[in-house]
Amino acid sequence: MHNLWIPVVAILLVAGLIFGGQMVSDANRDDEIAARIAARLDTRDDIELIRLREVNKGYGLCGEYLRASRPAEPFYYQTVSETLTLDAEAPLYRENCARTAR
Repeated sequence: MHNLWIPVVAILLVAGLIFGGQMVSDANRDDEIAARIAARLDTRDDIELIRLREVNKGYGLCGEYLRASRPAEPFYYQTVSETLTLDAEAPLYRENCARTAR
């Protein structure tokens, strides 16, 4: 019976590494986007990303950002070229996020 535990533990360990690595990767990506938004706005305010959704099979990210005492503003981030768009009227935002808005 103890021979059964070895594969079960190995499978759980590998699954934990895969999903844990993905969570860390997403958190790092979100922190990077927040830092780029703060740099673009030339502010030291903390930027919080909300309502994130992946578009274009994961190659783009639509969402909104919050900064101190201001309403949420939309953004689009293209993960391949690392292009950031902060204007809801910009062509990149309209093409990728406007049609997927909730």
